[in-house]
Amino acid sequence: MRTLSIVSSYLVLFFMLVGIILSAGIGYRFYQNETLAIESDFRRDVDDKAAALERELLINLEVLYAIKGLYNSSDNVTESEFRKLASSFLVRHQNIQALEWIPRVSLGQREKYEQHRRQLHPDFEFTEREFQGSMIRATERKEYFPVYYVEPMEGNEVAFGFDLASNPKREQILKKSRDLDLSLATASITLVQETSNQKGFLIFMPIYRGEPNTLIKRREKLLGFVLGVYRIGDMFETTIKYTGAQGINLTLVDNTGVSAEQLYSSYTSEQSLNTTQIQFTYNKPLSRFGGRQWTLVTTPMLGYIAERRSLLPFISCAFGILFTLLCGAYTFAVIRRSFLIKVEVEQRTQELNEAKLELEELSHTDELTQIANRRKFDEQFEKEWHRAVRSNTSLSLIMIDIDNFKQFNDHYGHLAGDQCLRDVAKSLQSAMSRNTDLVARYGGEEFVILLPNTNESELLADKCRMIIEKLHIPHEPSSVSEYVTISLGVISANPTQNSDPLAFSAKADKLLYLAKDLGKNRVCIEEPLILQKGDVIDFKAPKK
Repeated sequence: MRTLSIVSSYLVLFFMLVGIILSAGIGYRFYQNETLAIESDFRRDVDDKAAALERELLINLEVLYAIKGLYNSSDNVTESEFRKLASSFLVRHQNIQALEWIPRVSLGQREKYEQHRRQLHPDFEFTEREFQGSMIRATERKEYFPVYYVEPMEGNEVAFGFDLASNPKREQILKKSRDLDLSLATASITLVQETSNQKGFLIFMPIYRGEPNTLIKRREKLLGFVLGVYRIGDMFETTIKYTGAQGINLTLVDNTGVSAEQLYSSYTSEQSLNTTQIQFTYNKPLSRFGGRQWTLVTTPMLGYIAERRSLLPFISCAFGILFTLLCGAYTFAVIRRSFLIKVEVEQRTQELNEAKLELEELSHTDELTQIANRRKFDEQFEKEWHRAVRSNTSLSLIMIDIDNFKQFNDHYGHLAGDQCLRDVAKSLQSAMSRNTDLVARYGGEEFVILLPNTNESELLADKCRMIIEKLHIPHEPSSVSEYVTISLGVISANPTQNSDPLAFSAKADKLLYLAKDLGKNRVCIEEPLILQKGDVIDFKAPKK
């Protein structure tokens, strides 16, 4: 009997040990599954941020192409022409430090170029850097590449007249860009106008006389370079703040050369990472830009992980052990408790799902105007584009910009400007008659309308123009009307597998700026057709 009692005791201990091990294993499995889910969410959030940064880089390059077009279309671009075009882009792209024109000047031409600029800027001369922030007159050399036009001038006075050929590394980039006819970006540099420790980079775009197609001709016919100046930190933070996910440590690394160089980090080197954070490290290479290969090195913050951790693994382990210890006499109590836990878990899961849906809705809504934001538009545009390709249907895009909105803000104040944006957004939304049509705030005072499978995009655009004008929002400083008006660019197409969605949206943007260049308060479409106030338009059906 005693032996049986001992054997039973050992059996109980054995099964208790097995039960504890199984309970710990189940909890660990739940923990691992949760870890995989967190890792998947983290990588998706990082991919969103990387995509936003890539889009911003491409948009910045489009700005340089637009300025290049000015030089290709004119033999003598004046400073006022350059500053007018450059300033229009700087209003929408706050992360651009400066846009510059860098002519090619020989030693014999130096005095002529300096005298010409001194008519407006008496102290102008070609300069080079003695040390950070201190400039001296440039020494004589065979060829100069000075900063001849710069917009804005405020904050970039030190760079005005700076000869980029005085720096060997920048001169090397200039020559490579010239010889290959490519837009090239520099490695990280300290800008001559920089007063803090922030790093920057330059993008050079060569301008030629004619269209040289050989190396020798390109060297002979080079006129100069269009130059974009960017602060990496400003560009990075401006772009990333429009993405939804927070709580991510981000480091931007340039690994174009032999050794990687850190360009930007959202956290200081004093902040150490623990093992949990390091195991989630994700390196996301960006598309090559200006000949550079950048990579996002990311780790989640502890708060990011904690938000996505649940008590389920620990609860399952604890109750498994409790079930083992109370097995037998407490079976019913354990079963009942397990049922309550299951209900609670389902309820929590449902609440989490509802909260997730609510957060997704908030992440797709512009906080000021309460209409769809840029992120929602990008997702919907990609979805409708692929749908149009599959079904061979049309897709229309209307780009909208409030005319002279900066003057409106300056005159009436930002509170009135915010209310104006809300009124315009509400009116544009009310003009839509289909659930599939999307009105979104594109950024600043710009809006966009996405119209799948419609043949009346031009009519709708002009309807929107008239609706906004009839709001009769006073706009005293406007050169267009006494009331707030809008300019619109409209494009429609039946996309195919070979169509480029970026080119499609870029064309709509160009049409918008054509409307603004032609006097504003009008609609420009691809054909081109220009709709103005009071026009009577007869849209005839195409012949079959």
